[in-house]
Amino acid sequence: MDNPFEKRASESILGPRSLLPLVSPGPMDYFYSPQRKALFEKLTIWIGSPGCGKTTLARTLELDSLLVLGTSPTVNKELAMFLADIGVLEDGAPSLLTHRIPMTTNFRSIWELPYSTDLREDLLRAFVQSKSVLGWMRQLERAEIDLDDVEIVLREDAESARAVMRTGNAREFRDYARTIELGVFKIVTALVPPSEEVFTQQMLNSRYDVFEEIIGIKIKRWPEGQWKESILKPMVVIDDAHELHPNQYIHLRDWLKSRVITISRWIMCRLDIVAPEDYRDAVVRDSPDGENLTPGSKHGRDYYVKLMQTTGARIRQFRKMSSDIADRYFARLPSFAENSVKSLAQALLVNTPKLSASHLSELKKEIDKLAGNPHIAPGRLAALKSRVPISLPEDEQLAILRILLHREINNSPQLTLLDMEPQVVQVEEREIDDDDPSGEAIEKGKVRASVAEGARIQLMHQYKRPFYFGLDKLSDASDTNIEQFISLTGPLVSELMTKIIRRKSADLTPLAQHLSLQKTAQDTMNEWDFPYRDNVQVLVNWIADRCLERTMLGHAPLDDGANAFGVLQEEMDAVLNNSGRMARILHFAFAYKALVMVPHYNCKKKRWCLLELGGIPILAKGLTLSRGGFVEGKISDLDSLIAH
Repeated sequence: MDNPFEKRASESILGPRSLLPLVSPGPMDYFYSPQRKALFEKLTIWIGSPGCGKTTLARTLELDSLLVLGTSPTVNKELAMFLADIGVLEDGAPSLLTHRIPMTTNFRSIWELPYSTDLREDLLRAFVQSKSVLGWMRQLERAEIDLDDVEIVLREDAESARAVMRTGNAREFRDYARTIELGVFKIVTALVPPSEEVFTQQMLNSRYDVFEEIIGIKIKRWPEGQWKESILKPMVVIDDAHELHPNQYIHLRDWLKSRVITISRWIMCRLDIVAPEDYRDAVVRDSPDGENLTPGSKHGRDYYVKLMQTTGARIRQFRKMSSDIADRYFARLPSFAENSVKSLAQALLVNTPKLSASHLSELKKEIDKLAGNPHIAPGRLAALKSRVPISLPEDEQLAILRILLHREINNSPQLTLLDMEPQVVQVEEREIDDDDPSGEAIEKGKVRASVAEGARIQLMHQYKRPFYFGLDKLSDASDTNIEQFISLTGPLVSELMTKIIRRKSADLTPLAQHLSLQKTAQDTMNEWDFPYRDNVQVLVNWIADRCLERTMLGHAPLDDGANAFGVLQEEMDAVLNNSGRMARILHFAFAYKALVMVPHYNCKKKRWCLLELGGIPILAKGLTLSRGGFVEGKISDLDSLIAH
């Protein structure tokens, strides 16, 4: 019995009828908003770390997928409805003809040819356009559409292009594109490339600008008369653009930005290839007040930049998405249904863990010792106990009371040895996010839910009490990254499958979940493989240690603790704009979600830039999954760590 959670859907699931049932419309709606239909009118650059769903997003727009959804919408009714809402399906008929082109080594090899920059750029454009035409025609043929029933629609003033590119006949149009593609391929793969003079005289001596001339591809007759005559809008998706040489990528981006091009065009890439300033601009715009922070930018008028993982606090929205994704994958495992397990959430037990009797006794002794402190006024202990929710387990109640006692002691006037004047130590309070997912709601007049969560984290580190369990924790640790969610889920499902084989109950205890998630996170960090990996590891470990130290303070100054390092925004801007070594290290840390940049974070009447730990380091180090808690510092603190 295969575990679908241990496979990448976009790579291991080939046919649309197998892939589409797994595609959740939730992430689609999330990624497309707020532009939606406009994303098909201008160049759109999709940025995301590995596994965030870029390829799956593109595959849902290919003709074979649209035909399945148009003719058999029950395969994924919600997805079909969403695509109809954004105009990709019109009365069940496709409106797009999409071809996805992975940037293989042949595209990168064009840059290594011994030709002028202009000629290499012409070759790249010709290769992309000819492959697009061949891809469009191939998809039509796979859909059993006779090319005699296909008409290439060009601009009204494209008479010369019509003759050169042979668009009067779809078969001749395809054959000419094949000639162009073959010519470029021979040059790229030649052991000894021809000289530039021979190249221009004998091989390719004319520009090939299909994208600037084509408007649509008319289907005069669909197979079996499924739909009436219609015009499909051509679309090209440049996938894995980060595989190109940086200069190639810049040229490709600037070329596809042209308003002369009327086809739909997307570029999909990892953060590696994107300029740091472009990423920062996209992150700022993804924040609630982003549009007010970068006035005058042309972003959105000439092209769109879309982050495939939000940097905003929309965790609850991703919880809903991940639950839907888990259910779709779970449906491929009939053995669970046979054991009356209908969802992943059902299999991940959330019954509250309990401390052993000896640990509970130890915690009570610590409470008694704190209660005997002379700074605890008579009757104050009872008042503090009244703030602790009685609905919580005894060990959590005691851990919360311990925090309150520490705060009471810290906030009591204390005499200094120098002047014997009373000093008051104030307890910090972080800003609480409205979407903070930590803990359950706490009744009015009681401590905040985040304080209860902080108590649980302290119990985890002090007594190894399980903390990371349940579908919500699993979702929150996934960095709004679908692939990361699936990767974290895979080992859990494998354990469940093993229990079924051994005829045991198909569920996992909180301890089993906690241990599995922490091991998966630690293994993932050990397997990190990207530029500046060692430097990123040093930064992550140092930030995590600082956060853990803050989290474990007796009075829990940040409630459930910290998971970020904060520097003043102007200081971070100066470093990133300098494009020095630190900027490059942080760029790759952001690209692979070791760190998440949260810019323009308002706290204590200052504007901060937070370097927030990603979900994997948070799991590995045992920190809060809530946002907002950070330790303050300076860039110089980080510089000293990577000085060598």
